[in-house]
Amino acid sequence: MSAPRIDVSLDNNLTAVAGMSRSGKSAFVKRDMGKPARALFWDPDAEYVEAGISTPVYDRRALLEVVTHRKAGRFSYVSPVNTDEFNFWSLAALHWGHCTAVAEETSDVTHPGKAPTYWGQLVRRGAKRGIAVYAVTQFPGESDKTIWRNARRVVCFQLEGADRAYMAKRLGVQVERFPSEKFHYLTLDRHAPEAQRVTLARLTFRK
Repeated sequence: MSAPRIDVSLDNNLTAVAGMSRSGKSAFVKRDMGKPARALFWDPDAEYVEAGISTPVYDRRALLEVVTHRKAGRFSYVSPVNTDEFNFWSLAALHWGHCTAVAEETSDVTHPGKAPTYWGQLVRRGAKRGIAVYAVTQFPGESDKTIWRNARRVVCFQLEGADRAYMAKRLGVQVERFPSEKFHYLTLDRHAPEAQRVTLARLTFRK
């Protein structure tokens, strides 16, 4: 499979999302990403499959078939949870290009140090290949630092203890500013004017 052409004029489109279980992380991603024509999900729990958003693929051969021959579609890699499989998914997303790539629960497959090889490349170089990346985690202090350093947007829902303090430092805000209610979140947008860089909002649902 051949990699997509590089376009250095494309803007950074990496969003890192942190929050406790059931706080609203995945609901935010599903709404924020819209309905992309091309999307790959690191989705070991088949959450996006069960929501009717994506089609599952279960092994490397099937994933390779998608990124080699499919021009459109939304696909979840429902695989064993380990760094090797995550790296392979990341490489597949890089080669497919011009897509949305959503990685659920990055703390399961990364660590607080440097990102795994191809995941690191996806985070740092995905924008040049037209890839919008979402990195989602319940435990930001246990996830790789590469996502926090490179994200254009950092979105934080409810957190507790050390993770709350960790993300307060990342966002440059007081711990007291963190949301204490479900579906409330802070957003750091590094491209926004200084006075509007960190904002508080609530995720709402249509009836």
